Amino acid sequence: MATRVVTFRLPEDLIQAITSQATATGKCKTAVVIDALKQVFELRTSTAAPTLIKKLQEQQEALSEGVAGLNQSLVELNRGTLSYNSVNRIEELNHDTVAGQAFLDDVLLPPQQVSQAQSLNASEDVTDASNVISQESKSAEEQNGGVHQALQVLAAKVEQRARMLEQVLSASVDHVCMYDRLGRYTYANRAFMQSFGLEQSDLYGKTWQQLGLPADTMKPFEAKRQIAFATGQSIAEEISLPTVNGVRDYEYILSPINTPDGSIEAVVYTARDITERKQAEELLRESEKNYRNLFEWAHDSIFITDSSTQVLLDVNEHGARRLGYTRKQLLSLPAEVFSPPMDPEHRADILEHLWKTGSVTFEHVHQCKQGSQMPVEISSRVVEYGGQLAIQSFVRDITQRKQAEERADLYWAIIAQYSEAMAILDFKGRYIQQNPAHSLLLGYSDDELAKLTAAFHLGEEVFALIRKELLNNGRFCGQVTSYTKSGHLLTLELETFVVCNDTGEPIYYVETKRNLTDHKPF
Repeated sequence: MATRVVTFRLPEDLIQAITSQATATGKCKTAVVIDALKQVFELRTSTAAPTLIKKLQEQQEALSEGVAGLNQSLVELNRGTLSYNSVNRIEELNHDTVAGQAFLDDVLLPPQQVSQAQSLNASEDVTDASNVISQESKSAEEQNGGVHQALQVLAAKVEQRARMLEQVLSASVDHVCMYDRLGRYTYANRAFMQSFGLEQSDLYGKTWQQLGLPADTMKPFEAKRQIAFATGQSIAEEISLPTVNGVRDYEYILSPINTPDGSIEAVVYTARDITERKQAEELLRESEKNYRNLFEWAHDSIFITDSSTQVLLDVNEHGARRLGYTRKQLLSLPAEVFSPPMDPEHRADILEHLWKTGSVTFEHVHQCKQGSQMPVEISSRVVEYGGQLAIQSFVRDITQRKQAEERADLYWAIIAQYSEAMAILDFKGRYIQQNPAHSLLLGYSDDELAKLTAAFHLGEEVFALIRKELLNNGRFCGQVTSYTKSGHLLTLELETFVVCNDTGEPIYYVETKRNLTDHKPF
């Protein structure tokens, strides 16, 4: 501030009045003269500087809190946990930035006003004592210079915070943009502009119609934007937009920004790309649908039990009906009702094998609702079900197989006691089983005879002839010669016939041998 030294010659009565006023107020004569001159020229001592500094500091603190809140909001958004409170923090931050800039515009005077203020301050430096006037002027200049310097520092800090906000928004992979009341874009972060291949000059001040976005998608969005302006409430929705990477799905939130007087001046749009998530969800739904179809329509019964408590978690309809229950009834029953407890040692062995290898197959019985028991073969494996380890068991009714095995055991018990030599061969002519009389006749044990064809003791030509007859007629009967294990030649009456399965397909040969050789020792 410029200062001047001025010397006045005052009348005696005026000097006495100044002295009296100084005595009455406790001020020095110089201060009395300065106050009087200020009143004459209608000048007031400025008290705004401390108030301005305090207000700027409050704005800076609010902006700092806003930046921190925005950082937290972006973290939550990346984790998929953005709430309306987070959106409100973004609104407050934008509001603080706007308000802070407006306040700076108010306190940083234009050059013309600064010049005028300096001229007025210069006119205050009037006194009758040149040394005192110089000291007072220097003190005022230093004070005003300190105020302007403080304002510049605070303004720089506000600008730095604003740049930090822009850097945070630009670093986000989520879309952030702002619309005014006319639907024009007033801001967009880097991710938004890159997705649509736009520059600031292409976007700012334009509407979605001017950008050529599809009307069928944007008209519902425009309605939501207008609702946000009208109600002041945040709105969360989904939208599909054509981008440089094709059509992408977004989950967005529209958040109104309020001015200090309570009106809404803009709406912030924050969106996250959920294309991959929706595709994964669709695949998961399709997978679950396919699994459920397989689960429900499987020919085997399927049971899923908790790996630790053995509580039944799920069962398919086939499994419930086979035991005589509805699915709801069966799920409400303790496992021991339909699956009687087995020997503890046997059960421990099964579970140990299951946990070591991940799967196990064993036989058990299930108790039907009407009281009968059903023999079953259970194939179990460890799976993850509903976020926990469970045991999935495929249960097959083996009643018919057990009955067939029982009949086979009975038939074989009869054959074993039969005095004639009998043997069973597979359809390729390999021995599967023989009775004691057959072993005694040829001299071979069961292990020695296993997997050998009848050609080894009948000869290849005779064996081929017998197979041809069996294929054509299903039966062979005639005399053949055969060698025993010890090398003796036998004359045998051989009768062979084919055994078929339920579909008529041949699966076994059964042969009966009668020794026609004279009964001399071998």
